[in-house]
Amino acid sequence: MPLANPDSVFIEVAPSATLSIGRTPDNDLAIDHPLISRRHARIERSRGHWAITDLDSTNGTYLNGARLTAPAALALGDVVDLGGSRLVLIDADRLERRDYRGNTRIEAQDIAVSAGGRRLIEGVSLTLLPSELVGLMGPSGAGKTTLMTALNGYQPPSSGRVLFNGRDLYAAFDHFRLGIGYVPQDDILHGDLTVFEALYYTAKLRLPGDTTRDEIAQRIDRVLKHLRIRHIRDSSIGSPTRKVVSGGERKRVNLAMELLTDPPVLFLDEPTSGLSSEDALLVMQSLRDLAREGRTILLTIHQPSREVFRLMDNLAVVCRDVKSGAPARLVYYGPAYPEAIRFFKPGAELLGDPAPEAVLRGLAERPMSEWLARYEASPLQRHFVAQRAGQGAVPGANEPGVRQAPGAWRQAVILIRRGLVLKARDSWNSLILVVQAPIIALLLVLVFGAATRAHADTRIISEWQQSSTATATVLFLLNIAATWFGCSNAAREIVAEWPVFSRERMVGLRLTAYLVSKLALLSVIGLAQCGLLFAIVRTGCRVTAPWPWLLGGLFLSALVGTALGLTISALARSSEVAISLVPIVILPMVMLGGMLRPVDDMDQPARTLAHLMSSRWAFELAASAEAAHYPEAPATTQLPAAGAPADARARTDFAEYFFPHQYRSRPTTPFLVLALHFALLAAATLAILRSRDIQI
Repeated sequence: MPLANPDSVFIEVAPSATLSIGRTPDNDLAIDHPLISRRHARIERSRGHWAITDLDSTNGTYLNGARLTAPAALALGDVVDLGGSRLVLIDADRLERRDYRGNTRIEAQDIAVSAGGRRLIEGVSLTLLPSELVGLMGPSGAGKTTLMTALNGYQPPSSGRVLFNGRDLYAAFDHFRLGIGYVPQDDILHGDLTVFEALYYTAKLRLPGDTTRDEIAQRIDRVLKHLRIRHIRDSSIGSPTRKVVSGGERKRVNLAMELLTDPPVLFLDEPTSGLSSEDALLVMQSLRDLAREGRTILLTIHQPSREVFRLMDNLAVVCRDVKSGAPARLVYYGPAYPEAIRFFKPGAELLGDPAPEAVLRGLAERPMSEWLARYEASPLQRHFVAQRAGQGAVPGANEPGVRQAPGAWRQAVILIRRGLVLKARDSWNSLILVVQAPIIALLLVLVFGAATRAHADTRIISEWQQSSTATATVLFLLNIAATWFGCSNAAREIVAEWPVFSRERMVGLRLTAYLVSKLALLSVIGLAQCGLLFAIVRTGCRVTAPWPWLLGGLFLSALVGTALGLTISALARSSEVAISLVPIVILPMVMLGGMLRPVDDMDQPARTLAHLMSSRWAFELAASAEAAHYPEAPATTQLPAAGAPADARARTDFAEYFFPHQYRSRPTTPFLVLALHFALLAAATLAILRSRDIQI
């Protein structure tokens, strides 16, 4: 199989010279690769000594396999890797340069995968060479996707090893992750973005920080042209139920996302499923072209046409014996057409051009054990498994792991920008976010507005209590509404885009960047909702406390709700489950918040739970602030005797009934407690995301 190694290029370096290396043409050595920074590294030769310095490049400069953190001396034979190129100091005056756009050997060594206490796959050994386009077939439920996810880093095998150029994939996953392109079966796209926008934000997340918009646009145009979908560049992606671009075009847009970083390895799960024969052929022709450039490509496929089948170099077939319950095994690995058909359906070629369907038909005619025994005794197994095994790296290959994702801060900014575009495009959801606050505010004014204004300055204690109770109810419901806003806004954020998150996480998305972007965007929305809610209620109801205190408390309640919603979203496995959990967590806040029954009047178990509720602290913050400016109770009101029933308690100020002076916190305590709630919930969300991470 031909390798994608060009001829060597020798670079003469004069004595006392400096060689600048980067992506742009103004460098002494320009390397046009998406993972090379504009100013990537510098090599200096002075008085017979050589030295190399990394210029704070995004993806790093590697000397003999170790990333440079400081200037280092170069000796004869030293190897420098950056992006897709390798430099070797071959003598006192010259460097040898080789560019590698692939050259990754993938070897599975007796791997097995278990889940739920059940063995799914076992005993799989095979080797994929550079420039090979390999298909993976088998009956439904045979474990094709399971095997693929074990080979690409999504699911560590229970036993055995996966080697990339002789190195254990899972032991060095961070080294390899950006060199692996994975296109799942489901379309993982934001349908409200255009094709260009989707690719642009993907490029911003993966390419060096100094890559300009023009460079990204040029890169996108080249990839789209290569995949023959340049004509849909500015079209909205849509969704499977709201089609704007065709199914075949959507598949190629998914593939384009991976090609932006020029990965040497591609995994594709059912890239032709649901497509017309013409669209399927176009997708496969694109993959064939990519393999010719040196990439190693593995794809699962179900029922390929003859044309598609002929485009594949090799075929791997897995089978499971359903009756015995035995795990799936590899029963064939070798040339695709026509050898695979001859293996499973001997004599098929005598009937003319054999159809690929013969593979699965023949497979179903015998038990798995017979096919396994036949294959292990065949020359195909010796040639394509045994002889290929243990050969390590492709000679001179540049490993795909010489890459690193952008920093967390930059990723967070990019995600926020993308989130703003998505919110603006999702008109119905955005409209709901806008009208929530006014509707609830107007209802509060309609129900409680007159009562809060009627008797606040009265000399009659019963009327004063009615007015103050109405105001207290408004303050409590304001904070409950703010918590509800934050929680409902966030409850679907993570779970609804979990496939997108998982895909981006595999190629270096940082969890902190993702969480910060969600919190930042949702916090701005929550602040706007709280401001609108408070402005309307303050106009229609009598609320006398300083607005910074009340609005600050509302915003903290919204932040706690947002963090709580994200925690729910990280835990839930579907949007429906997430939404159904929101009332379950909000209702205890209503019952234990101190409005329906004062906290100090509750029994001890309920009182303990109440102290854990953010609504209790938000209510105390608002009530204490209001008490400092609300008219006091009429002077004729007398304090009850010691030990008097709680419901007979007279109030010396607005908050006395709910939070007596002897139990009332300092003014700053509720702020600190709410901030602690927010921090703990944000940390819990991050911990849940880490526990569900694709890389264990």
